[in-house]
Amino acid sequence: MRRVLLTCVLWAGALAVLPAPGWAQDRSVNATDREIIERLVRMETRLERLEDSIQQLREDMNRQNQQLREDMNRQNQQLREDVNHQLDRHFQLILGVLGAFTFMFLSVLGFAVWDRRTMVRPFADKVKILEDDLSAKGHRLDVILDAIRSLGQRDERVATILKRLHLL
Repeated sequence: MRRVLLTCVLWAGALAVLPAPGWAQDRSVNATDREIIERLVRMETRLERLEDSIQQLREDMNRQNQQLREDMNRQNQQLREDVNHQLDRHFQLILGVLGAFTFMFLSVLGFAVWDRRTMVRPFADKVKILEDDLSAKGHRLDVILDAIRSLGQRDERVATILKRLHLL
């Protein structure tokens, strides 16, 4: 029911608002067909010019957009190259510092080894000489100790001294 009522109201409104064919002619303006055609031709040429202008604007905007994209791509590429260059410089600096520390560490280690060898060698030579001397004299001492022990078997005072020194 509502639909029918709504449809009737819409048709009544449309008929009231739309002008009748008799009202379409304006009796005060007497325009000839030729004038109407001329106006239409002028409007058509204006529309064509407007379309050409719009097309030209679109082409200009497309060219500008393309140029902006190319500029942005060039700038991005330049930034990437700059960042890569900076990273390479930092990497080389880090390698240089690492190489310097490695060289210093190995130098200190080499100096320590050289210093120990040069410091220990004289002592080792002296110990070797003393060992050789002691081994040569050790045999003499064994002979002397055996002599004193045999003396301690005969003399009571020498035996007491040897016992006190734990040699008998």
